[in-house]
Amino acid sequence: MKRWSWSVVLLALGSPVPADRLVFDTPATWRQWQMPQDLVHIDEGGRLQLVRFRRETNAALDAALFAHPTQKRGEVRGGIWAAGTASATAGLVIDGDLQTFWQPDENAPLENWAVDIDLGRAVLARSLTLRFPDREGVRPFRQFTVYVATGARIQATEDVFKFEPVYHTTQPNQDTLITIPLEYPGTDSTLVLDEGLDLDLDRERRFQVVQYISIEAEEKSAGAALAEVEVLSVGDNVSFGTAGRGAFVNGEVAVAPVNMFDGDMNTYGLVTSGHTFAGTKGGWKESGTWWGVDLGATFFIDGLFLYYQARGEALSSFIFSDTHAGSGHAILYSEGQRSIATSLPVPEALDYTELVTHDRPIDEGLFQIRYLFKPRKMRYLFWHGITDQEWNTRPMELMLFSDGYPAQVVLRSAYLALGQLAGDNRPKVIRALDWEADIPPGSQVQLRSRSGNTLEQVYTFYDKKGEQVSESRWNSLPKVTRGHIDTSVVIGADWDEWSDAYQVSGEAFKSKSPRRFAQVELRLATDDPRVSPRLDALGIDFEEAFLQGARGSILPRQARPNEDTRFTYTLWPQAEEADSGFDLLRLAMPGPAADVAVRVSGKLMAPQMAMHGDSLLLVLPEPIRTDSVEVEFTTRLFHNATVFSLDLGASKRPGVWQSVEAAQRRADVVLVPELASSSRLIGDLQISTQTLTPNGDGVNDQLEISLVVFKVDGQAPKVRLYDLAGRLVNALEATGQGRQNFRWSGRDLQGRLVQPGLYLMHVELEAEAGAQVQTRAIAVAY
Repeated sequence: MKRWSWSVVLLALGSPVPADRLVFDTPATWRQWQMPQDLVHIDEGGRLQLVRFRRETNAALDAALFAHPTQKRGEVRGGIWAAGTASATAGLVIDGDLQTFWQPDENAPLENWAVDIDLGRAVLARSLTLRFPDREGVRPFRQFTVYVATGARIQATEDVFKFEPVYHTTQPNQDTLITIPLEYPGTDSTLVLDEGLDLDLDRERRFQVVQYISIEAEEKSAGAALAEVEVLSVGDNVSFGTAGRGAFVNGEVAVAPVNMFDGDMNTYGLVTSGHTFAGTKGGWKESGTWWGVDLGATFFIDGLFLYYQARGEALSSFIFSDTHAGSGHAILYSEGQRSIATSLPVPEALDYTELVTHDRPIDEGLFQIRYLFKPRKMRYLFWHGITDQEWNTRPMELMLFSDGYPAQVVLRSAYLALGQLAGDNRPKVIRALDWEADIPPGSQVQLRSRSGNTLEQVYTFYDKKGEQVSESRWNSLPKVTRGHIDTSVVIGADWDEWSDAYQVSGEAFKSKSPRRFAQVELRLATDDPRVSPRLDALGIDFEEAFLQGARGSILPRQARPNEDTRFTYTLWPQAEEADSGFDLLRLAMPGPAADVAVRVSGKLMAPQMAMHGDSLLLVLPEPIRTDSVEVEFTTRLFHNATVFSLDLGASKRPGVWQSVEAAQRRADVVLVPELASSSRLIGDLQISTQTLTPNGDGVNDQLEISLVVFKVDGQAPKVRLYDLAGRLVNALEATGQGRQNFRWSGRDLQGRLVQPGLYLMHVELEAEAGAQVQTRAIAVAY
């Protein structure tokens, strides 16, 4: 077996039945996958693990990981924004090493004895800590001032920020460690939404949004040096990166919510739904006072922080001279569970739960609001105003906090072109998926697959301003006003849906095969934020197909429920000279098949046949490559839209099966119209006798019960016996396929013969739309 690392194109070569293996186990192979930004860590050994969100971190240490735009420097990464002297060593103050330091040039003028730090993004900070060396040749700064800025510019075209002092020496300093608590100077609110949280509320109310820190000496002193600046943050901001991994929707007057999730205080959302004198537009939904976000993954969120622009802050214009946190809002969240319907104006019907409703923060003069609560699994957030009145706000940032690993992250492979590795472009039989993983209790590694034979290109056209236009509009534009064209690759119409989840490593491929392309979806999940699964490697086994493809159809396309119906399944193989052909057919059946006849190119054959589980297995006397095959059989249908799926195999290649495509859309589906319009779930209930006489004489010693189940898959009926006092006597297990069979010998749950008398047989079948119950009276006599 050959082993291939990932490539967009793959090939199988070798023996007459070559087998190939595709493996993902290196950083290079995993980086070709689509994965949410900053949520998955790939180590040097090619192992995948979720990224942990931390509490109370030093935000200066990872400043270089964050980039942001500036007016004069373009896009820059966090780090040292400026140093008036000794700039080559200024970065040592945020390197995490107390043995290194920045030391101003003693010959530089005093105004140059300053260093400015850029954290790369807005941080909700608790405190600053300055550490100074104190040994021969290097001493603490004696007189200095520390300033901070949120990062919001106060000039439109310049990188100029409003710095506020947070610390100033009042006497010569000799300390090597100074911690500076931070606290927002205006009105703020910290609200605890759940009882039972172990919080120091006084401490939780102390925070400040910081991006820039400036440390300026007020006097020169011999050997003055600074070893480290630490910024204790509330924690990692989950919101950062949402623009790259998630999606946003919004109403007409609550625009640009994406700007609240970027860590940049120079961008903002906007909510302007009129003033009190303007009159209501019908409510928040009608006016469009709402927005929603898909975070791109599911997190254990336990804190939310909203920052609104205050009067005179940043580039506030006259119209926003009276900004505030609004007249009241509600915030809802969803883990992502589907709902039958929703009243919210969102693209998908999801099960949303209210997190908080905050009425009239405008009356409290609030600009910063922090909500603390027990961890909740969140993927979707929905914000709306309580009313559409008194909105005139700029929400600048919304920060989310979590302590631990994400609850669920989904990754998807590229489209895997299994037939192109050696340029043959032939479909491949995909045998199995296997993986190596460390899965702590409470965590999961889950895989799904899909496959198809075609990929399509989709073009998106833009004008010179970057606005999307139609293709015809783009063609009609003058060449100088045409913009770029984006090209994306999407799956063709012949792809199947995502498969059921693979339960164990090495499980047979669940999607259709052979196919030219395949895609794998990987879910890393945990119910415990303290642990994360780790995936060490993922392998896909595939080999040459028996045929290039095969198509099938079944007739008739309609039937009546629970009636013997004669069907014909016709198969048309598609083969090339190198194809070996098939001699096994596995046809999924709704119940037992009778009077089976097989014809190859119209000639009656005598195959071996047997029912294996819910499938009819046929063994032909010789391999078939290009001849059509007809399988006639009689069976009964119990479900509307019953699918007759056919797989092909070869006795010389056990365990390998190829799926057959429908010749036309739904050509392998039989409809049962009577069931579509009926609520009936239980049908044709039959009992062998009304009186059970378990005396061993061979007559009515056992009660035989049979019934058919309509419309419900994977749900077995419950048959129970009760006495007239309502006590459970026995619960029966079903046997059989299609028709469900039960048997009662007149004994209770302990195996004892019941007393003579009257008993009630209770037949119940549960479904999403409700339960159906049928009851019969059974007499027991000796």
